Amino acid sequence: MKRKELKGSFILLLVAFLWGVSFVFQSIASKYMDAYTILYLRSIIGALTILPFLIYFLIKDRKNNIKYKKIDLVIGPILCGAALLLASLLQQIGLETVSAGKTGFLTSLYIILVPIFGLFLHKKLGLNVIVSIGIALVGLLLLSFDFSSGFSFSTGDLLILCGTIFFAIQILLVDHFSKKINVYYLSFGQLIIQGIVSFVIRLILGFDISKLSVLGNIEPLIAILFIGVISSGVAYTLQMVGQKDVNSTVSSLLLSLESVFSAVSAVIIYQFYKFSNVDQNMSLEEIFGSIIMFIAVIISQLPPERFKKKKKAEEEKSEN
Repeated sequence: MKRKELKGSFILLLVAFLWGVSFVFQSIASKYMDAYTILYLRSIIGALTILPFLIYFLIKDRKNNIKYKKIDLVIGPILCGAALLLASLLQQIGLETVSAGKTGFLTSLYIILVPIFGLFLHKKLGLNVIVSIGIALVGLLLLSFDFSSGFSFSTGDLLILCGTIFFAIQILLVDHFSKKINVYYLSFGQLIIQGIVSFVIRLILGFDISKLSVLGNIEPLIAILFIGVISSGVAYTLQMVGQKDVNSTVSSLLLSLESVFSAVSAVIIYQFYKFSNVDQNMSLEEIFGSIIMFIAVIISQLPPERFKKKKKAEEEKSEN
């Protein structure tokens, strides 16, 4: 593996960790604020976090006479911001009734959706991806089915899955535009788009500034600062930095590890601090379902050529 690819892989692994842990802080924030308020606050904080780096690298690009196409500078942030807004909003609303660990695993399904959407970009769908979809459905059934009371696929689960679709789209958009324009500009732009739109929606639905007084309490303040500075500002920017040098297949595989980090961090933190009214502990069925889903997302990313080579080698061996 080239040095740049190795560095990018480690960066994406760090992003997965930060996103995984952020589910805990999103759960805390949802106890005090609605999804739209959380979105525009985290977006503003995230954009302000990136701003100094954006200014520095734009000046550097100008000195090096690096120019970008205007169409990419306009369309890139708008498309990435729109996809991120829908994904984050649906996830945040669903997280109000779904545990952080389960949310992480449901969100990780984008690892399967990315190659499926790749079909529209004239990319072939390998047999391993088709098989992984079936395996993931079994894992999802175990993860969402309460065997003591029957099927329990809730509205929250559905919202999170819908958000996962837009996360997959956002990953593909980042993979495309991170190679065309300054990644700090792209990250800053998508957060600004997300922040403006979510704030306008909040104004339309009714804006009460007195509700922001909850930020005077340490718990919601720490939660919103974490998801704003770390999850939005730092992690989304690092995602673009990492994806710039790593192909989309490896990128999505590494990013999907947020599901593991979210489940582990939620269970561990919940033992010491009950941060949510939703029980974060996982049943035996949910653990098996999560493991199966994790196996499925790994299989979906294995190069189809490996299966073909293995099959070919077995055929040659049998002929001899």
